[in-house]
Amino acid sequence: MSQKKTWVLKELLAGLDKAYQNKIGVDFMHIPSVEQCEWIRNKFELIRPLPVSKKRRNFERFLWGIKFAKFISQKFNTQKRFGLEGLESVIPGLKLCCDTLSEMGANKILMGMPHRGRLNVLSNVVQKPLEQIFAEFQGIVPNTAQDTYIASGDVKYHLGTSYTKTYEDGRKLTISVLANPSHLECVNPVVMGRVRAEQHYDQDKTRTKVVPILLHGDAAFAG
Repeated sequence: MSQKKTWVLKELLAGLDKAYQNKIGVDFMHIPSVEQCEWIRNKFELIRPLPVSKKRRNFERFLWGIKFAKFISQKFNTQKRFGLEGLESVIPGLKLCCDTLSEMGANKILMGMPHRGRLNVLSNVVQKPLEQIFAEFQGIVPNTAQDTYIASGDVKYHLGTSYTKTYEDGRKLTISVLANPSHLECVNPVVMGRVRAEQHYDQDKTRTKVVPILLHGDAAFAG
């Protein structure tokens, strides 16, 4: 909103209502840095409506996540699944984040996350083969060279994998989810350490080609 210098009060109120009284809110005034607050404010207040094509793509990604979770819950209803119930939007959100980072010059993303939603992310974001995920539910580990965690002997919702996506314009983006055997937040320093090492060996001095993504675990609450 700061880009417009002259405002009619009615337009100003409507713009602020749309930014701060919609379905999504942001809390940033506690941040002591004025520069950071201004950056968030400008990004949030200048949100533009998505074109129909992008809305459709995000909706399809949303449905893929829901369909995967529904199938798993019906087919393997007696096993631990750590589904995404209530937070299905994380799938289109992560995919959009990866696409945007690639457009900005990133070529590697290293991701750390909790058990919750891991199978859905592995399937719909990192493109782990569905037949492999289903085989793991049945206690079978396919002997495939693509799985770097074959010999780990760990449960399926602790495992990670890696996938390289090729875009239409030739850009390549490698997305890796690191294994997380226990203690949710312990994966964070592991991710950051590996990112720093990858940046060093890739000579990524600007720290923009290799990027970390950390997802926090869900906490129990009543209500």
